[in-house]
Amino acid sequence: MKRFFLLVIFSLLLLSCKENDSQEKQPTVSTNTKGFKLKGNLENFYPKKVFLNKIIENSIYPIDSSKVIDNTFTFKGIVEFPERYALTFQDYSSVVIFILENTNFELVINQDQINDPLIKGSKLNNKLNEYKTKSKQIFKKIDYLFPQFQKARLENDAKELSIIRNELKSIEKEFINFSFDYILQNKNSYIAPMILRDHLKSTTIDTLRIKKAYLILSNDIKNSPDSQIIESFLTLH
Repeated sequence: MKRFFLLVIFSLLLLSCKENDSQEKQPTVSTNTKGFKLKGNLENFYPKKVFLNKIIENSIYPIDSSKVIDNTFTFKGIVEFPERYALTFQDYSSVVIFILENTNFELVINQDQINDPLIKGSKLNNKLNEYKTKSKQIFKKIDYLFPQFQKARLENDAKELSIIRNELKSIEKEFINFSFDYILQNKNSYIAPMILRDHLKSTTIDTLRIKKAYLILSNDIKNSPDSQIIESFLTLH
């Protein structure tokens, strides 16, 4: 039970990526922006090369690489819209998901906390981390229920199991309401369609609520790749 609900949150917050080295796809770029400079610092692990990967559906495709010198690496380029990209590392299976936007920013990546890199200088990444932190606080309520669930299951206590299931549903509902409220509060940010797109990965998709949230996005935000995927989904449904 605990594992199931934890998988729900992580499926919403993170993309499930499968590395595919057989293809390389260049990102869409625009000449009307100054571009990005990403500096990375590695702690507790020592790859010789870092790869910047484009995320397409459930796969990742390397588009650039950087040698690691003195535990640091650098990427420069231009993206048309902020999107989530993935960093992978030579001889390591670790994957780091982050938002690539046209600004100068820095990632501090510790192997012991690979899913929570420290990101400096990126407003969008900070905003997404704020969302993830609050989401985890909601789902942390599951921790105290799990021992009760195990005990009730061992004792075959149907009444207690029903109470726990209702509490779990309440936690899930709290998260979903928080998530859509967060989208509403950030309707003029590229964060909004990213979070909304994650709801398409839920086992139960609330199409009407997704459509309502999509319609409030600003026109500029609706041009982003994440928004386009949502629009395609809504067109088919």
